[in-house]
Amino acid sequence: MLKLTHSIAAAALASMLTFSGAEAAQHFYLQTGADLQTVCANPQNAKAITSAERERLLICGSYIQGFLAHYSLVRKDLKKQSFCLPTTGTSGEKVRVLFLALLQQKPQIRDMPASVDLATSLAWGYSCDKASADKAAK
Repeated sequence: MLKLTHSIAAAALASMLTFSGAEAAQHFYLQTGADLQTVCANPQNAKAITSAERERLLICGSYIQGFLAHYSLVRKDLKKQSFCLPTTGTSGEKVRVLFLALLQQKPQIRDMPASVDLATSLAWGYSCDKASADKAAK
């Protein structure tokens, strides 16, 4: 029994030492605009994106796609739409760039909830007033 206990303890110690040397996974908490800005930031070298940066950008893209999917489901129930996406659509990358541009120009809003900052950037870039004016011009 003592031999079994020592074997288990040795195995546990070995696994702790093995995992302590491995690269620690980074966790992202997307509470504020600043958190989302960190996740959506441009890679340091766009020609050589690391696997950690790729994962971070995938989290950003997933957040944006989830936000837009949710908005598409609830927008018909809204009395007034906050933003009007082009009828031709937009890409997650365009939304990411727009979001980063807004927080660059208005860093004071970075402490608001991430969803509010993302909606604000979409309202800033895809104003319904602008969309109505574009339709009237055609």
